[in-house]
Amino acid sequence: MIKHKVLAVVEARVVTGPAKNILRFATANRHRVEIGFVTFVRQADGAKGGQENNLFVSTAQSLGLSVKTIREAGPLDSSARAALKHICAQEAPDIVQTHGIKSHFFLSLLRERPFRWVAFHHGYTNENFKMRIYNQFDRWSLRRSDLVVTVCSEFSRRLQHRGVRKEQIVIVPNSIPENFDRSNTDRECRAQTRANFGIAADESLLISVGRLSKEKGHRYLIDAMSHIRSLAPQLRIQLLIAGAGPSESELERQIRRLNLSQNVRILGYLPDVKPLFSIADLFVLPSLSEGCPNVLLESIATRVPIVASRVGGVPELVRDAESALLVPPANAEALAESVGKLLFDRVKAEQLADTAFETARRQFAPELYDQNVLNVYAQATRQARSPMGDAHLCVD
Repeated sequence: MIKHKVLAVVEARVVTGPAKNILRFATANRHRVEIGFVTFVRQADGAKGGQENNLFVSTAQSLGLSVKTIREAGPLDSSARAALKHICAQEAPDIVQTHGIKSHFFLSLLRERPFRWVAFHHGYTNENFKMRIYNQFDRWSLRRSDLVVTVCSEFSRRLQHRGVRKEQIVIVPNSIPENFDRSNTDRECRAQTRANFGIAADESLLISVGRLSKEKGHRYLIDAMSHIRSLAPQLRIQLLIAGAGPSESELERQIRRLNLSQNVRILGYLPDVKPLFSIADLFVLPSLSEGCPNVLLESIATRVPIVASRVGGVPELVRDAESALLVPPANAEALAESVGKLLFDRVKAEQLADTAFETARRQFAPELYDQNVLNVYAQATRQARSPMGDAHLCVD
């Protein structure tokens, strides 16, 4: 029986981490929730408003999900705001959930809302002055929602500092992805995948996946590779960075300046990172700021050992020396030391990966995520809770 009619406003041109979560949730819970999607497409991206170039739209449609697109001329196009208002009136949902600064802002401007508004907060980027200004809009917008869903305790504290009420905030961690376990990939297939990426059989492979922007800390990982090469020149090692973003040119210059072109490669955006995880010896997350990173959960799901910065919600997913090695942010030397430890002690590395997997399977299962979101819907509409109650709903 359908309990809720939900309209999800998602700002994505590709299938980002947050987009992966909501698409999986919508697909797995069709019998309980009717979810329609709205997203924005830029007119400059193509003759049909960019729809044909929008991977999020095509992916959602391939899953049989309803997607409405709004053509916009710029980031805060008033006609796009009017179109979103019209769609909300036309669809008549009982809940609208928003997934981005722009959609938060547009909803906050509506004088009348005949639905409950749940704002999903995924953190911020500070790559330029424009983004910092946009982030300030959220300080105003989120206070006007009925509930704010965020992914970790650190983000909850920051939201409260920004003026969002404590009782307004619900923490829903991301879930471990399904069908990511590389144990089903045979040795011959992995060997071919390594060859496809240009990785020799005797080379150790480090991977990092994420948007190429300053808060992701890739510059420190590249510096760490320089330290490793200096301290252990006999070690055959490659680092593949999957991602795209405003820091790409700067990172490429750093790689050339440090003479690391034979050891470090930037692959650009990859719509499917499972092959990369299937061949990795180590996953490194050098971020300066994080929430509940999906890429970390993907690494856990594939049992790839982890070195990560001790920031945001990362310590809520893995424990230092128990399920990963955690280092201070912006510390290339610490990154290099921890990477070296796990490359030379493969038994310890595999123990950490196994512990991370078993813990995540219990604490971050997709079923728990789904129940958390359903509980949020029930809370937002002030309906009776499900039989599970608040067992897996974390309110900070």
